[in-house]
Amino acid sequence: MAVSGARRNPLRNLLLRLVWDRGLNPRDYVISFESRGAPSGVEAIRGDALEKVYLRGFEARVGGSARYVPFHRVIEVRNEATGEVLYRSRRAA
Repeated sequence: MAVSGARRNPLRNLLLRLVWDRGLNPRDYVISFESRGAPSGVEAIRGDALEKVYLRGFEARVGGSARYVPFHRVIEVRNEATGEVLYRSRRAA
């Protein structure tokens, strides 16, 4: 039996929880990702900017428009309220 992509991708599962879990406050979470357009090469958005989570990336409101970010560009997901890092890319470690 094949394992679905949802079970193999902890980042996708985490972002889906931020969108759908009413017990979490998405505003507490910050998602940092590589961005070619940013001066430092890194951008960050709050969890409440998430619009949709796909199989290989997510869509978020950035600067008033929707923007697609592939999962391989995500560097870190952090809960700013607690300081806990919930996800860190192996490349960033």
